[in-house]
Amino acid sequence: MEYQTKFEYEDDEKPKVRVKIKTVLGKERTLLLKPNESIKFIRTIIQREFFIMSEQQCLIYEGIILEDGKTIKDYKMENGSVINLIVT
Repeated sequence: MEYQTKFEYEDDEKPKVRVKIKTVLGKERTLLLKPNESIKFIRTIIQREFFIMSEQQCLIYEGIILEDGKTIKDYKMENGSVINLIVT
């Protein structure tokens, strides 16, 4: 079963990227984010949506562990990109 959450912003002039967060158990959330959003911001959303503390999250995109100081744009994520969430 897919759950979908959209995070809208007042600044609609910026292009948005639709990114899917997927857990090992198969739960999913789709986020609508600005390309300059940080990985740390995504961790905050995950904490709120999945109730998993930021420190317990391991985020993986295309085999790479995501770093807090980087952005969606740094990892060249596009619409439909999938971030895998592993709880440590």
